[in-house]
Amino acid sequence: MTHTLHRIGNLKDLKEDFVLLAMFARGINDNYDDSRQKLIKIAKIMNKHKPTNIMPEFGWKTSSTITAAFNNIDTVKEVIQELKKEDLGISIVVSGLISEIENILKDLKLDIHTVHFSLGGNFGRKELLPKKEILEITTMCGHHTVSPQSITNYVELIKKGKISIEKAAQKLTRPCVCGIVNPSRIIKILTVLVNE
Repeated sequence: MTHTLHRIGNLKDLKEDFVLLAMFARGINDNYDDSRQKLIKIAKIMNKHKPTNIMPEFGWKTSSTITAAFNNIDTVKEVIQELKKEDLGISIVVSGLISEIENILKDLKLDIHTVHFSLGGNFGRKELLPKKEILEITTMCGHHTVSPQSITNYVELIKKGKISIEKAAQKLTRPCVCGIVNPSRIIKILTVLVNE
């Protein structure tokens, strides 16, 4: 399972929110002389296609995964097409709307290996959760480094004219060192929150 699985939002917004994750399989492809170089090559391919966010470069040299967020399925298709051509032997996970992902994989003549679905948080004491728009931001970071309190604080600062929506989105994105928080989507959500 991936920490990118539990993003929430409406269908329109989720059509602009995809995550690519490349990951070593421990004991399978992580100990070859060129393993790290292959992972870095994947990061460079992702970065070349201008993701809305990507794991910082220092992580490329140390992490067993490379992650990036994209806001366009056509760009995701281009990245996967290039990765298919490179055939580096490292697992690629795509998170997003399954209908969108299935379409591009069919076009690229690739089969889906595994599908994971989130059950949507329909359990427990949901009344204790923050409101939907705040959850749409916090669930973008699977390690929960974007707190509801930070979001509320930035909404108030935006309303007071002390920070722009774009700058607030950058600041909310920064704690997620995985690079999977989608700042272009945060801008849209903050706009809704500020105008309530």
